[in-house]
Order: sequence, then C-alpha cells, then structure tokens
Amino acid sequence: MKKNLLAICAGILFSVMVNAGVPQHRICGSMDNLARLEKEDPGLAARMQQIESMTNAFLLAHKNQNVQNTVITIPVVFHVVYNTTAQNISDAQCQAQLDQLNLDYARMNTDASNTPSVWQGIAANTNVQFCMAQRTPAGAASTGIERRSTTSTSFSTNDNVKYTANGGMDAWSSSSYLNIWSCNLSGGVLGYAQFPGSSSATDGVVLLYSSIGSMARPGTATPYHLGRTATHEVGHWLNLYHIWGDDGTACTGSDNCADTPNQAGENYGVPTFPKTDGCSASSPGVMFMNYMDYTDDNAMNMFTANQSARMNALFGTGGSRVSLLSSLGCQAPSTTCGTPSGNATSSISSSSATLSWTAVSGATSYTVSYKLSSASTYTTLSTTSASYSLTGLTASTSYDWNVQATCNVGPSGNSSTLTFSTTAIPTCGTTSGLTSGSITTTSASLSWTAVSGASSYNVQYMLSGGSSFTTVSSATNSLSLTGLASSSSYVFQVQTVCSTGSSVYSGTATFTTLTPTTGCSDVYEPNASSSAAAVIPTNTDITGMIGSSTDNDYFKFTTTSPNTKIKIVLSNLPGDYDIRLYNSSMSQLGISQNGGTLSETIIRNTTTAATYYIRVYGYSGAYSTTVCYNLRVNVGSTSFRSTDDMTDLVATPMVNDFNLYPNPSLGEVNVAFNSPVSETINVRIFDMVGKTVLSNEIGVTQGDNKFSFDLANLTRGIYFVELNSSSERLVKKLILDK
Repeated sequence: MKKNLLAICAGILFSVMVNAGVPQHRICGSMDNLARLEKEDPGLAARMQQIESMTNAFLLAHKNQNVQNTVITIPVVFHVVYNTTAQNISDAQCQAQLDQLNLDYARMNTDASNTPSVWQGIAANTNVQFCMAQRTPAGAASTGIERRSTTSTSFSTNDNVKYTANGGMDAWSSSSYLNIWSCNLSGGVLGYAQFPGSSSATDGVVLLYSSIGSMARPGTATPYHLGRTATHEVGHWLNLYHIWGDDGTACTGSDNCADTPNQAGENYGVPTFPKTDGCSASSPGVMFMNYMDYTDDNAMNMFTANQSARMNALFGTGGSRVSLLSSLGCQAPSTTCGTPSGNATSSISSSSATLSWTAVSGATSYTVSYKLSSASTYTTLSTTSASYSLTGLTASTSYDWNVQATCNVGPSGNSSTLTFSTTAIPTCGTTSGLTSGSITTTSASLSWTAVSGASSYNVQYMLSGGSSFTTVSSATNSLSLTGLASSSSYVFQVQTVCSTGSSVYSGTATFTTLTPTTGCSDVYEPNASSSAAAVIPTNTDITGMIGSSTDNDYFKFTTTSPNTKIKIVLSNLPGDYDIRLYNSSMSQLGISQNGGTLSETIIRNTTTAATYYIRVYGYSGAYSTTVCYNLRVNVGSTSFRSTDDMTDLVATPMVNDFNLYPNPSLGEVNVAFNSPVSETINVRIFDMVGKTVLSNEIGVTQGDNKFSFDLANLTRGIYFVELNSSSERLVKKLILDK
C-alpha cells in the first residue's frame, strides 16, 4: 500500500486542464480531420495510397542520390479570421511565423545545436522554403495577408473557417499557394492540416491564432508560442505523419521514415535526453525533439533526411504538389529588381557569421559573394531568404561580402560591400576550487568552481595509491559519488569540456570516507550492482549496511541438489528496508516489502538447483551509517513454511509450481496448478514497473485447479503472474502479444 501512495497522488494531480484556450498538452487535429474527410469522400483513401506509391517510387529512384538539390519555394497566404482584437494578429506576427518556417525547414533554426549528437548526421535541411505571397491569384499586388472580422467566436476541425459563407475565408488556389488560416480554435486544438490528395477547396493549414509567431517574436499560447505548431502542421501538409505512426497501437505504428526510431506514442512537455520507452529501451531512445512529435515548441528542433525526402517527393514528376514549382505567387507584379540594402553581420564567432539584408520585393533568390579581405576573388552561394549563415571561416580574419537579388525579370546590381572580422578561438579554462562534502561511509559530494563556456566536466577519481582512475561526466560543477569503500582515502581531479576542446586536468584533491561505527565484520562494499554481487554462504548469518540513500546491496548464492528449498530472512533493521530475490537472468522471483522495521522474509520451494541474487535496499532512501542489518539464507531439502515451527512433524504441503498458458497470450490466459489443500489464494498480475493491473482472491480445492483471466483490456507487452498461497509466493512471466 505504501509503495503506491505517491503514484495515486500523482494520478490525481495529472488531470488535464485548458487555461485561456491553451491546452496543457499539444493537440493536433490533423488525424481527426483526415478521418472525417475519408468518411465524406470514399475515393480519398485510394488517392492517398496512390500518392504513397509514387512517393515510394521516387525515394527508390533517388536512393543513392541527393534529392535535395533544388530549393523549393512555396508562396504562402495568411487568412486572418478574427472575432476579437486579440485574434486580429499583426502583419509582423504573420511574417515572424513565415521566418520561423524558413529557419526550421532550412535547419537554420537557432536551437539546431540542441539536436543530440547521435542525430546531428541525419538532421536535414529540407530545401523547402516559404515566401509571403506577392500577388493574388488574379495577379494584383498583395502582402500575402488578408483579413475578415467574423461573428463566429471559434471554429472546430470541420473546415468552416475555410469558407466565407460559413464565417471564414475562401482558399486561394492550392495549386499555386499554401493557405494558412489564423483563427480561434475550440476544444484545445492548436492546429490541423490537410494531407495531399483531398479537395483543393479546403487544402491548407489551420492554426490557433495565439500559436503564430517565432522564437524571435513569440505568440501568446505559451508553451506553444514559438511557431512550431505551424512547422508541425505544414509537415502534415507535406505528407509527414506523426513520428510514432498513426496506423497502429504502441510500437506498431509507422511514419514511413526509416531514420526515425520506433516509439510507443507521443511525447509531451520538454523531456530530458536520452528518453527511452517500451519500443526503444536502450540509448539513444526516442526522437522527441522531432517536429512531428507532440513536445513543447522549445523542445522541437529537427526534421530527418527521410522526412525531407518524403517532402521532396511531392515535387517530383507527377507529384501531388509539383504545380507549386511554377507558381508566380512569390513574384510581385513588378518590372524591376531592387538592389539589396541594409546589409548587416551578426552572430560572429571564430568560425561563423550570419549575413542579412533587407528583402527585395519580387526577389526569388539572392546571390551572396564573400572573400578574405586580402584575396582578389569571391566565393558565391545562393539562398532564397534574406540572410545566410557562413561557417568554416578562419579565426581572427577579415572578410568582405555583398549580395545581389535575382527576380523574375533578371538580377539586380550588387549591394554595397560590408567587412567583418572573425573572433579568436576561445580557450577552455582549467577548473579550480576542488572541494568535497556530505561524506558518508560509501558516498561523497564533489564540487569545483564553474568555468565560463564549459559544456560539461570530466571527473576522475580513484583510491589513493591506486593505478588507474575511474572517469565520469557531469553537466554541472558538482557530482555525487556512491558505492565507495568505507574508511578509504580517495583522490580526484576535474577536466573542463568546451565546444572548442577540453582543458588539462586540474590539480588533485582528496577525501576520506567514514568508518562504520558498528561491529559489522564486512559492509560488503562496493556491491551496488548484480555484476558486483558479493558471494555469501548459506545457513549462515551475515551483517551488512545500507550506508547511503542510494545504496543497494547485492548478494549471490547457489543451491545444490537436494538442498534446493530456500528461505531468506532480513532482520535487525534500523529502518524501512526491503528485499528482492532474482534468478541468474535477474528476473524477479520474489519480494518482501513490510513496513517500518519489521523483518522481511522470502520463501521459494523448488526442486531445481540454481544460482540466485538478493538485493537489499532502503525504501524511500532509508539508510543508516551506524546500524547493520542481519541477513540469513537458509537452504534445505524440505519445503519451508511461513512460520518457524520446527517442532511440527507434519510438513505443510506446497503448490510448488503452476502452469501458465497460452504464453505468449492473445488476450486470455489460463492458470493451472495442483493444490495440496483447500484454501483461499491471491492471483495478481502486474506490469514491468510493478503496477498491479489485476488482483483476485480465489478459493481453491485440494487437487487440480484451473482459472482463466480475460486480459483483452491490457496493452501488449511483458507482465508477471503472481500466485500467493498461505505458505508461498510464485511468479511467472507472461507475454501479451495481441
């Protein structure tokens, strides 16, 4: 009961609330919209399957080629539909959203460096860019933004906002423009998009007005205010699915991208990397920072190469959005091409700089020319946006640059030339001020003075007089060490890690762990893992110590025939200690979790000789540096009973084993066993984290017994079936594979 109290409280506090129109978790309405459209349009599924087939053919044809060799620029029109002044977002807010789309899709977003290094190699510049429409479908000049006041206080995912007759605004031709509707959405929905293949009259993306913005100019729908809702929904519009897949249950869905790890479902908030789940139980885990997950705006920062290739396939021969390549929407109805002005250089480092200029009306691209100030020839490059980030520059060096606009009528003249100088390569400082504190018999906290520019620190420690260091990493200027030997002197040193390299190691400092004040003959440290388990004798009392809040004591013993029956007793407890029994594969066979300082007992009566592991630990961090516990492993050839009445000459019979079938199960499981007595037993089924999913008190009769359990409401995965009789506890693993 005590173990589940915190979990119950957490469940009560987890109720989802919507505050001022902003959901607590990201809600995307694209799949709901798709389900509605498929019901209304019987031919939609077939058209989408044809698009998927063409996409696969395109990817296969370009398997060994770079499909991102041409920048695709898509004209965008914002339809601002408002009922209140706050909903009537400004032109600047629309432009900020467009800028964020361009940064995110070109992988020029300022938080691109937050992508974990394991995925930096597949994080992609999609070569898809966006421009504000410069002309209407009729050819008149436009800002790319149109507005309408409506009497509708909010809209749902039924597409009413896409029709003037229903209080919204009609779409511009989807063959030439990406339509983005800004409005107040109901039901906590942040946005929704229409996948390729459906009606052109409703083609586009709908966004909650307060989510529109950028990292530089946020909206008001915190934490969905940095423009990533548009990045996510435009991804659907470009034929991307949610990263966990929308066509199955946990671990079976697919987003049709080979380079996105399989994951059980959506992620929310700002997870910590690495994060694993039941589909990817090992590092690096799930790609929660992908734009097609459900994390907060400031946690998203990447598309993958496969996602980029799926987008590009839409613009290949016969692609469903190929007509956008010939759209004139980005070109103002003008006969001249202005020369860029307002040149500026920012974010200058030792190896990079960002060049920017005022956008030229009607420009389809820009040619940037740069060179060493001492050189005579320029290097040229092309971009569709009014900025460019140069990389690979030489430190402490002067550079010149200018820019030329390219319009439909031809190129402009070169802008004025601007000069900038890169900075010197920063050094990585050496740490100092090494100290230690909070020292116990098995642990210590180390700290040192923080170094400016440090990204992490390497800490080396060893027993004084030892021959080799153990190295661990810390993201902060402190580290807690556990599993240390008591009454021992240690030496440690620290190295700073910066983006430009690492410093030399600092001078060393020392500390000494405390000596246990009890008469423990052996505190069995370090033995904080199964691989370091201490081998102990059977039928012998031993003493040990839980010396810190994170200490775990592992022990190992082996039975031999005929003495295969086991009784484990943990006593003389200074705090609330618990005990677990494992087999040689570290699968749990038994657990005892009495409250307070009550002794713990595990009995296992079996006819099989085997090697076992015991784990002793403090509940909720209970420990003592002054009092030892007592542990005894009794083995014998006669089944142990739940009491120590050794004078009773009539041994109580045991169940000993039970059958579990079918296993794996598709939704129903049978438990069969032979009981030596008639009694009431408890059958409990729990998951891999110990959460009980089914518990029944069942009356059994002497002889053969069989019970069936319906597990159809459980998700597929690994579970454990526990049988508790009056004298023993048996556990078997169950695989649910429905």
